[in-house]
Amino acid sequence: MALSAKDVLADVKNEFKARKFAAGLCIAMIDLFVKLRVPSLKAKTFQAVLAKYPRQEHLASGQKANTLVLQIKKGELVSLRPFYNNVEKVIRADNKRFGYPSCAPHATQAWSGYDYWLQALSTFDEVTLLKLREDVLQFVLKELPSHEFDPASVRAEPPLLAAVLQSFELTSQKDEPTGAAYQGVVFGFMRADNPHLQIEISKVRTGSKRLQRVGDVDGWDGGRLAVTAEVKQFAIREKDVDDLKAFANEASRRGAIGAVVALGFDDGVREVLEAEGVHPLDRDDLLRIVALWDTAKQRIAVSSMLYYFEHVEKNSSLVKRLKAFIEHIEAKP
Repeated sequence: MALSAKDVLADVKNEFKARKFAAGLCIAMIDLFVKLRVPSLKAKTFQAVLAKYPRQEHLASGQKANTLVLQIKKGELVSLRPFYNNVEKVIRADNKRFGYPSCAPHATQAWSGYDYWLQALSTFDEVTLLKLREDVLQFVLKELPSHEFDPASVRAEPPLLAAVLQSFELTSQKDEPTGAAYQGVVFGFMRADNPHLQIEISKVRTGSKRLQRVGDVDGWDGGRLAVTAEVKQFAIREKDVDDLKAFANEASRRGAIGAVVALGFDDGVREVLEAEGVHPLDRDDLLRIVALWDTAKQRIAVSSMLYYFEHVEKNSSLVKRLKAFIEHIEAKP
C-alpha cells in the first residue's frame, strides 16, 4: 500500500538526519510532478506515470542519464536536476540556510533510492502535493539556522573623516593658530593612508626648512622621503605658485610624491602645479578619496587629528572643538 502524505513527511524527517539533501529531493520530485500535471493522470502507481512519461536512460546529448529523466513527447525531455537546483537555491540562497548541502549532482543521482516516495507522490492530488511541499520546506527551514545578516548585530560607525571634510570648520576659529585645523586634517589623512610610513609634522609656522624637512607633513620610509604635503589654508592664486616651486623641486629631486593641499585653486593654477610635478588637492578631492575608505580607516585619521591638536599644537580650543564635533556625529541615529 502506498504511503500517505503524512508518512512521506515523517520519512523525509527521518532521512534528513543523515542525508539532508533528501528533503530537497522530495520537494524536487513534487515540483516535477506538478509541472507534468501528474495529478490529472489519477495514477495509482509510479509505473502508470512512466507509461505516460517514459523514463529515458540517456540525455538528448546522448550521454547516460544519472538522474530521473522523463520524455514528455518525442524529442522533448524533462530532468529532475533543474527542479532540484531550484530547491537548493531557495533553501541556501533565498533563505540563507547554508547548513543545507550544495550537492545537486549527488542528490539527484540518489533518486532511485527513494522510488517509494515516487510511488506515493504519483497518487496524490495537487492540493496534497503542494501541502506536502510546503511542510517539507518549512521543516528544513526550521531545522537549519538562518545565516541571514542581521544589521543590528553590527555597530554602524559613522564615516568620521568624511564628516570632518564636509562639515568641520577648517578655517581658524578663536584662540586657534592659523592653518592648524587644515594641517591636522592632512596629517590625519596621510597617517591613515600610509601606515607603512613614519609621518612627521610640527606646529604651524615652525618652518619646514629650519627643521630640515620638505613639506608641512612628510612621510618617511626609513631615510627615504616617500610622500610630502604642503598645506595652505586658503585658495591658491596664480601669484602664489612661485612660493611653491622650491617645494615642488625638492619633492621631485628626492623622488617623493608631492602634494599641495589647499582649500581651493583659482582657474589654471592646478595645471601649473601639475606641470611642476606636484598633485593639487582641495577639500573635495580629499573627500572623493576618503569616500572609498571604510569607517575604521577614517576613525584612525580623525584620531590622528586629535593627537596632533593635543600633543603637537597643544591647543585646547582645537581639541575641544574636534571632540564636540565627533560627539555630535556619533550621537546621530
